[in-house]
Amino acid sequence: MTLADALVVVADMRPEDEACIRAVVGEAPGEWFAAERWRTNGPAWTVVQDGEPWAIGGISMPNRWSGVMWLVCRPGMTSDSWRKCIRKTRTVLDNALSPGNAFYMHRVEALVLDGWIGARLFVERLGFVCEGTRRQAGAAGENIQTWVRLGAEIKR
Repeated sequence: MTLADALVVVADMRPEDEACIRAVVGEAPGEWFAAERWRTNGPAWTVVQDGEPWAIGGISMPNRWSGVMWLVCRPGMTSDSWRKCIRKTRTVLDNALSPGNAFYMHRVEALVLDGWIGARLFVERLGFVCEGTRRQAGAAGENIQTWVRLGAEIKR
């Protein structure tokens, strides 16, 4: 993913993505958000449609063993682009959650605005399970669902 890709997608993101970002971050996404996504500490990717960046995604790593998956899309993604997005995201998640990977994470979370059915279906398709709903956790009191996908069990 390039900074230019992030700027294009963030400038034209879907209203649902903007609402989720506002709830989780507390302000409207703009160029600052695109730059932050570009500088993500962790893997990041771009989905290209019609020769243009149409979606950006990644896994932010707040520490060495866990991550937070994120995805921002422009409106009008084709079904072919969605399939490509799911394949790419699944590949990155599978690699990140594989104990043989040098950058292994044993936990990846996804935060979903409660009631956003499309986002819930997306994370379910990627193998995430709902860990619970954080009541009034959003900036304006929105409920935020925490979805999780775990790697191999850690031996203690």
